[in-house]
Amino acid sequence: MDISTIAAIAPMRAWGIDIPNYFWFTGSSAAAFIISSFAHVFGWKKFKPIAGFSLLLAFVLLAVAPLNLIDDLKQPGRVINFFLYGWENFGTSPMKWGVLLLLAYPILILIEALVLYRPYFVKRIPNANAFSKKLYSCLAFGRTELNEQSLEKDHKWGFILGAIGIPLALSVHGYTGYILGAVHANTLWHTPLMPILFLASAMVSGTGLLIVLLPIFQRFFTPSLRVDREMVSILAKLLAWFIVIDLVIRALWLSFAMPFGMESRFLLYQFFTLHFDMVIYVEYGLCLILPMIVGFSALRKNFWIVFSVGIISAVGVWLFRWNTVIGGQEIPRSMPGFTTYLPNLIGQNSISSVAANWAAFIALLAIVAVIFPWDEEMEDNYKGVNDAA
Repeated sequence: MDISTIAAIAPMRAWGIDIPNYFWFTGSSAAAFIISSFAHVFGWKKFKPIAGFSLLLAFVLLAVAPLNLIDDLKQPGRVINFFLYGWENFGTSPMKWGVLLLLAYPILILIEALVLYRPYFVKRIPNANAFSKKLYSCLAFGRTELNEQSLEKDHKWGFILGAIGIPLALSVHGYTGYILGAVHANTLWHTPLMPILFLASAMVSGTGLLIVLLPIFQRFFTPSLRVDREMVSILAKLLAWFIVIDLVIRALWLSFAMPFGMESRFLLYQFFTLHFDMVIYVEYGLCLILPMIVGFSALRKNFWIVFSVGIISAVGVWLFRWNTVIGGQEIPRSMPGFTTYLPNLIGQNSISSVAANWAAFIALLAIVAVIFPWDEEMEDNYKGVNDAA
């Protein structure tokens, strides 16, 4: 075997379809939490009716996200190694940062949700059976009073937890971009803008997902059975602003990497030429520019158009995760030519794995929606906003 043959041997791809799916879930969770904080931390009353629902959505998204990592390990038992080894390299290991973040962040969200819904659990106690009374009492932290002082304490703790949660939410997804940006050998990934880029696109996917799920839950699972079209329109405009931020950061990223890069810029030119139609027409044109136009125009008053662009924008960010993670591994480092990757239909790290993760998300969201009285809380906050108006 000559040297040229040896140089053309490429190692097996490190990351498959599970990883972009994991990045998408953690990013959308961060966005949902930030939107819930608009009301709980920043005091924007118009977002208060959806803040509780958005908070629960953030929890469910993050709870199912690590399942992608476990599947990617091939042997689930290896997950214990994350906790046992590598702590001596904590200062320079983004993956070790992620271990702590993935533990602290969902716990904080859950505690904040319990604080937010404590009065509603207490209201259920008098009419509940013996088991349910104990359950609701535990969920209310044993605090069963509903006087003004206790409610003020709930509000205070909600603000504190929300304020702590904002940097945690940004960090829990920012570290994923940090992992990619720290890889010097990968031309597409290696930029300090990668964590910011991941956060900006996460706000797009999380808002798009909320635009899709909120009307469904309002239409079929609330007492009024009414979709708040005005809120959907507000979210569409918010989505448009997040897309503007996303596009600006992407422009900075590519304008530095391609014209001013070293030899690597030629590989990037080849990469984007190879994926030109997918990136320009689908990812940018259809999934970003179109939703932005809708959000900034009178079209945001049309519910079905906004609902459609919510789906499109969320899918577009998933494609961005795919093109970044999988595409970045296609760029050659020790061989002539780009590699290709097609996920298996079934088995680990496959299309069926991703489908199963989405099924777990839907199932857990349904369970959480049954346990937490989000519909009562949403209706009460709508009344409060209307009374204040």
